[in-house]
Amino acid sequence: MSKRILVPIEGNGRDAEALSMAISIAERIPSEVVLIHVAPAMFDTRDVVATEQRLDEYTQELRANGINAHFLMEYGKPSVEIAQAARQQDAEMIVVAPEQRAMLEVLWHRRVSSGLLERSTVPLLILPDIGSPLPTPELLYEPDARVILAVDGSENAEAALPIAIELARAYQRPLVLVRVVPPVFVLGAGVDAMRARHNAQYAEVAEAHQYLTETRQHIATETQIHVETVELVGPVVEQLVHLATSRTGSLLVMGTHGRGGVARAVVGSVAAGVMSHATTPLVIVPSHPEKSRP
Repeated sequence: MSKRILVPIEGNGRDAEALSMAISIAERIPSEVVLIHVAPAMFDTRDVVATEQRLDEYTQELRANGINAHFLMEYGKPSVEIAQAARQQDAEMIVVAPEQRAMLEVLWHRRVSSGLLERSTVPLLILPDIGSPLPTPELLYEPDARVILAVDGSENAEAALPIAIELARAYQRPLVLVRVVPPVFVLGAGVDAMRARHNAQYAEVAEAHQYLTETRQHIATETQIHVETVELVGPVVEQLVHLATSRTGSLLVMGTHGRGGVARAVVGSVAAGVMSHATTPLVIVPSHPEKSRP
């Protein structure tokens, strides 16, 4: 069955970036591209006609590049309609290119990407909102680029593993497994508290090292792709964003949930934080994606 990539067209200056990225992916991983625009429930007929004409032009451009494509017009709340269309179209990925907004606009209008982070059951490829076009619409364009997969030992994080492996294979790039151990805080003061904090941190780091070693060996054996590991300690969002930025042209892939406990109370907070600060392309895989169909 052909894969499908869904590309929301919002009518802003970044639509061309999203389209170019979808084309580059479809050329590496043969896919049909589905364009979608969500108009407000109360719409101006002239606006809808103009939008349909633009979508048809984009569709023809994709077909001229040898890519099977069609478009959809939906009405309502963008994040809701896009998430639903992704399910109905059996999409494998949604490519989102959010446009920078002034602070007042952000306060009044939530980004489509933020709403999709809550609703989508399909992986989101989010192009960074850095105020200028990406140097190239091609993923992993640098020879030393990596597919960086954030893992934390949970099933939710490992839900992102299949797409990370697929991208590493398609682009012939190494897969980097990164585990960030947050700083351990222990209540209390004095020598006993310091010793307890040190022991707890050491245990977390040791567990992370063992997990990364075993996972790397398993993936390398099963897939024959080159796998590297990185172990970090510190604030999770800050460390992930810095690692991705330090590897020019790399792609960061991650799930939306933490390991449990307190992490469950802030579902998606790490993914949302990375999405807000990343300057490199980011793939976020929902914690409960729909099972792939044969």
